[in-house]
Amino acid sequence: MLLRNTIAIVVTLGLTLTFNIQLSLSNGSPQWVTGEVASIVETGGSGLISLKLSDGELVSISSKSELLRGLKSGDIVTIQIVEGLARIIQVAESKPAETPKPEVEKRVQWVTGELVSIQRGTSDSLLSIKMWDGTVFNVAASNDKIEGVEAGDSVIAKVVDGWAESVSKKGR
Repeated sequence: MLLRNTIAIVVTLGLTLTFNIQLSLSNGSPQWVTGEVASIVETGGSGLISLKLSDGELVSISSKSELLRGLKSGDIVTIQIVEGLARIIQVAESKPAETPKPEVEKRVQWVTGELVSIQRGTSDSLLSIKMWDGTVFNVAASNDKIEGVEAGDSVIAKVVDGWAESVSKKGR
């Protein structure tokens, strides 16, 4: 608890100092930290790498310039730190999986009219439906969705995101 309070006070002074205090309390044993590279500053033979940790905290670590070669902002890295200095920097193969975004509702459209043509393919077909105002609506449908309908039929099609989900004869 004393360590946490000390760090909280030092955070207001600067992130570099914060990490150095944490490391000086580790008695020289290696520590590991993983995060996304926020920035890299190099001067001469040394540099400073700043990481954004998973909890959103920013941490800066001193390093030799040769360890920073090839790194760029956005890389996910794991760094071994000994006595306040980065000793090993490993770059992850890829970013960790993100939380899936909520699905956007599907756009449903109902199309009614005369089925003027069907261009059949091996698994899908292209339907041309002449609507009441004379315009022709073209839509793709899998062949199993158009069983029992033929050119000349009056149809109603449920179109979801550009594909006919169902096509059925319309009662007259």
